[in-house]
Amino acid sequence: MKTIHEDIKNSFQSRNGKDFIFKINGDFIAFKGHFPNQPLLPGVVQIEIVLFCIKKLLNDETANISEAIKVKFVKPILPDTQITVSVETADGIFRAVIKNAEEIYSQMQLKVSGAQKN
Repeated sequence: MKTIHEDIKNSFQSRNGKDFIFKINGDFIAFKGHFPNQPLLPGVVQIEIVLFCIKKLLNDETANISEAIKVKFVKPILPDTQITVSVETADGIFRAVIKNAEEIYSQMQLKVSGAQKN
């Protein structure tokens, strides 16, 4: 049985600096129970996608979220959506925006343990 983390890794398509491109296909495991007949990507999975990007930026697979300072879900991410995750860091806080060319899906500010200050 596939896991959320495997689906995140498999959904990752490319990176351009601090921008990460993902294709969230309809068979992504998180859609199975969230919600029947009206699937959307759970907020916790969006946070995990951002953490995946932060780990890549830091080249540190042990990095973990120590604090969610601010998280705002603006618009649902539906099956078969391509998203861009843009991550910036300053003063030990990672600011991420999940978006596509037309709209923002979510925004968050996270502190990460094990993170090196950039």
